[in-house]
Amino acid sequence: MLAFPGVASPVTNGLVASYNGNITDNVLLDESGNHNNGYLINATQGMLLSTGANYVSFSGSNSQANILNNANTNITSEISIEFIGSINEFSSYGAIVSKYSDEEGTGWYLSCRSDPSLKKIVFGLYDSDGVLHHFRSDIPLVAGQVYDIVATYDGNIAHVYVNGVDSSTDNSPIWAASMSGNNYNTSIAYAENGLNYLNCNMLAFRLYDRALTSSEVQQNYQNDRWRYVPELPSDIVDLKKKAYGDGGLPRYMGSHAMSQSGSGVSVVDSNMSSLGSVSTPYYQDNGSEETNYVLSDFLISGVKWKNYYAPGSSASLSFSGNNRNRLEDINLTNNSLHLLNSVTYTADSLVRKDAVPVTGNAFQFYGDGLNTISEDTVQAYTDNGEIQSDCILDSSGAAIYNYYQNRTSGTTRSNSVELSLFSPQLTPMPCPSGYFGSLSFAIHADAQDPDSLKTMMYGTNDVNNSTYGTKGYIGHGLICTWAAFAASSGGGVGFDNASFKSVLDDMQEEGFEIIPHNVIGSAGEGNPTRETTGYYLPLYSSSYSSKNWIDHGLNGGNRNTGLKSLGLDKNSPQYYIGDLMREYGFQYAWAYQDVPVRNGLSTSRIQSLGLPYDVVWTNTNFTWDNGTPMYEWTSTWAPDKTALDYFNKETLQTMVNSYGVCFWHDYTAQNDATFEDYYFTKGNPYSINETYDNLLLNISEQNAAGRIWNPTVSQYIDYWRAACNVECKCTGQDTYTLINHNSDPVPGYAMRVTGSYTVKIDGNDLTTKKNGNDTVFWMDLSPGTHLLTLARI
Repeated sequence: MLAFPGVASPVTNGLVASYNGNITDNVLLDESGNHNNGYLINATQGMLLSTGANYVSFSGSNSQANILNNANTNITSEISIEFIGSINEFSSYGAIVSKYSDEEGTGWYLSCRSDPSLKKIVFGLYDSDGVLHHFRSDIPLVAGQVYDIVATYDGNIAHVYVNGVDSSTDNSPIWAASMSGNNYNTSIAYAENGLNYLNCNMLAFRLYDRALTSSEVQQNYQNDRWRYVPELPSDIVDLKKKAYGDGGLPRYMGSHAMSQSGSGVSVVDSNMSSLGSVSTPYYQDNGSEETNYVLSDFLISGVKWKNYYAPGSSASLSFSGNNRNRLEDINLTNNSLHLLNSVTYTADSLVRKDAVPVTGNAFQFYGDGLNTISEDTVQAYTDNGEIQSDCILDSSGAAIYNYYQNRTSGTTRSNSVELSLFSPQLTPMPCPSGYFGSLSFAIHADAQDPDSLKTMMYGTNDVNNSTYGTKGYIGHGLICTWAAFAASSGGGVGFDNASFKSVLDDMQEEGFEIIPHNVIGSAGEGNPTRETTGYYLPLYSSSYSSKNWIDHGLNGGNRNTGLKSLGLDKNSPQYYIGDLMREYGFQYAWAYQDVPVRNGLSTSRIQSLGLPYDVVWTNTNFTWDNGTPMYEWTSTWAPDKTALDYFNKETLQTMVNSYGVCFWHDYTAQNDATFEDYYFTKGNPYSINETYDNLLLNISEQNAAGRIWNPTVSQYIDYWRAACNVECKCTGQDTYTLINHNSDPVPGYAMRVTGSYTVKIDGNDLTTKKNGNDTVFWMDLSPGTHLLTLARI
């Protein structure tokens, strides 16, 4: 318990009864010396963790304290009522303190209102003629926050003070009447006649038979602030040792806090690292800077620690520019930090420059976003102010840049995230079943043939070689998303080659995902056509149950069924294939986007929120026939013949330790000069590159050890969609509610928490493992609501 030095003791002149938050044998002992003890009914003892001050908790239902009526408490002249505590739930005419009867028309009360706009203190009394006088404070209150509330009446004017501030300065009610007395008890949290029970906590209560002056109200306020506002030494080390122990933020402030200075607001985490501010908003645009935010509304309240504010604080920041209006709302409540970001576009916007004129809309955008749930559909919206671009090559090899930004006026997109406070922060893992990181191979179809494909699968193309089947993807038990053309052409061998298709069939049996890289290798102006694509798509569906698509054929800006060309443009019926993809079960598509591998192997900039929001998202510029957006995914790629410099055991280890997710875009079976003698060596027989094969072996070993998950791209997105549809809320100390909004179980749903814990779901122990200081745990999460509990080891 910390005290504020140099503050005078509470006023004793005129003191009739005085109580602190201590319960002794179900009694509130009167500290005034007048022996006016309070007797409790269904009240409990509590303590503020931030200060160590005790309080009495009243539930709001048959819970009260009664001070027996006597000559001292039956006040009929001047009066002062001081209540220090919190109103946990506002109720209509809920009694804070009272000695009152509306039937007899006698007594006084200190009450509150439940109306959203009237969560304020009401002070009322009957005069000796039976006339009711009442006055409502103009200071709004926040549920659960502690206040020092004082009501005074000197026989002429009533005042109501909140935390030493006189709320009646501009509206002083002049009652000019004597008070009426009665024989009722003085009650806390209840009135015998005419008021209702109140859910509240009492840290202190004093009753005076005279009106305190404003300076005396301040004296009491300053004396009692220690109960709910800790003194904070200037030296942070001393603060940690004396008040809160180790950790970045004081414990009572939980995992996050808000900092306000000038017109800006920042949110900080427990390491004092800024998660967002006026110059770097929490929802950062892709590659853009926004510095002209305006703090349009704020409520800085709660407990202050240096420049940081505890629950009860909120702020709204607005931004206008780049053809849009943005709003960021930040709210700290008693149980969570809630962040809401929305953007509304103010005009239609379509910017486009093409070497070959193409009608219709562009279908790509890319940037940062966060997951939110809309019924059973996961949205990962983005908000790019910058015009996006792709670089393609025309028939002469010259670079052409496609610029596009497609927004509709009046469209609003929003993101939200809620982080728990007070209890340890739980973070969804990016992959299931205790795996730390995930690596999916996304192999493109260019220039494959039976020998190159067989070599990458088994280590050699010679089935009689002793090493056959001991190396390569299948030899090391790995699976991939592998693209293949249906028809042989200048771009590579297709299904019409029996030897080639035989290897693909074996790969499917091993768990590979065989998907189209469009349907033919020779893509050009008008090729493939809708008819060509419609002919071959059923082969992928029937033979390989394909539901993913790696686009191909935008070279030279050609018009064809490529998704990045006109394949998703309903206004180009000769090339549109959205309906065909829907008919044959295609749900996902590569976004024709790569993250530079020089920035690390992880495709995801996962940060601290858990599920990667920038690996998969929904393209809201295109929707399927049922109205749901297309899911698209991005990848990472190393320039030709450099991948082995980046993808090695060390960088892979770093990615996994930091919970990275990688979709590796590559051409490992490409049988032409582009990758000659790189991933494999031609000869008699063909043989896989030993360095690459050792990397595959390492991935396989880490997969077997439970560190690296090796799903197909579709398997990863399936898990991502399901995991995004799981809600986690902190509902008590080390207690959380998990809600699986999916209609099916989520196998291996995984989370992590910093520290060493045992974890239970619905009372049953979960498997855990450690990664550094993190505890990782997972479960097969059935649909519905579940109770998750932690216990520190």
